[in-house]
Amino acid sequence: MSRVLLVGKGAPDRGGIPSFLNDLRAGDLSRQHDLTFLNVAHHGTPQGGEASIVNVARTIRDAVAVWRSARGQDIVHINSALAPTVTVLRAGLLALAARQRGCAVVVHAHGGNIETWLTTRRTRMVMRAAMLPAHSVVAVWSAGRRSLAAALGETRVRLIDNGVDASRYSTADPVHQPPRILYVGLLTERKGVLDLIEASVMLQDEGVPHELWLLGGTPDEGPAAAEPVRAAAEGRATLLGTRRPDEMPAAYAQADVFCLPSWWEAMPLSVLEAMAAGLPVVATDVGDVSRVVVDGETGYVVPSRSPGLLADALRNLLTDHEARRQMGNAGRCRVVEQFSSRMTAQAVSDVYVSVQDAGR
Repeated sequence: MSRVLLVGKGAPDRGGIPSFLNDLRAGDLSRQHDLTFLNVAHHGTPQGGEASIVNVARTIRDAVAVWRSARGQDIVHINSALAPTVTVLRAGLLALAARQRGCAVVVHAHGGNIETWLTTRRTRMVMRAAMLPAHSVVAVWSAGRRSLAAALGETRVRLIDNGVDASRYSTADPVHQPPRILYVGLLTERKGVLDLIEASVMLQDEGVPHELWLLGGTPDEGPAAAEPVRAAAEGRATLLGTRRPDEMPAAYAQADVFCLPSWWEAMPLSVLEAMAAGLPVVATDVGDVSRVVVDGETGYVVPSRSPGLLADALRNLLTDHEARRQMGNAGRCRVVEQFSSRMTAQAVSDVYVSVQDAGR
């Protein structure tokens, strides 16, 4: 049993990385390895990706915390968006602190914009330099793995699909009048929330009754990024705020359709969670969404930034309860068979074994 220090953002942060780490700590991986969690979430105004004095100070504090906490550990597993430049350099400094303790180092890349950022000679050089202390780099989606492998080499980068524990989610067949569309994610334009609100207005104007529920909080780039969403939602959508991970199954159970209209993603956990809860999914064709959502079978996949096509897909589900039921059931089966948390835990455990062997 390896001693592993998990490094990443937890509560009070919400989003993919905190949810992923919560699932790892609560699932099979904790029975295979001795896990310790170092929470590098910070209070105060988010400034994700900015080269600010505050972020520099936070990074130095976190690197010191990693160095201290890594004492006596075999492996340090760092979880990061790994783009843009500031975030890459931060992850590299944390990895260097862990390596200085003699630990094997795994860097887990979760950010869906890596493939668009890692396209120049300069950014590839930055990535190579920052990841020198890492024994292995993990990507959670196919294009991200390809981009990282082009910069770091095929042997250093692995693909591990995200997974969820479907047993945590209710399989009830929700029927609400009017039917409810649920969005889960940060309240920011890049998540396509304004596109979703526009699509909802189109449907209301056509006389397709429904409610739009938006569950999420302030994005990493700060409160100003959420203001256009909050303004557009007024009178058109219900803002639910945020929820703890243990409260999410109940949130999905209150919906009829799930929608994630992002402009970019990796492999979004919210889509997997919604499918585990038996909801049909309408999502944009970004990241590995089309590997998860089978168009016409477990929901619909549409181009990003296309409110009209988003409205068309949602209309099909809002007006047909039987289609919602069939697609929701098919989605849950797909998650159980191909995207379970047990599969993810085993793949991560395999990486731990390989990096420890390489470090000996």
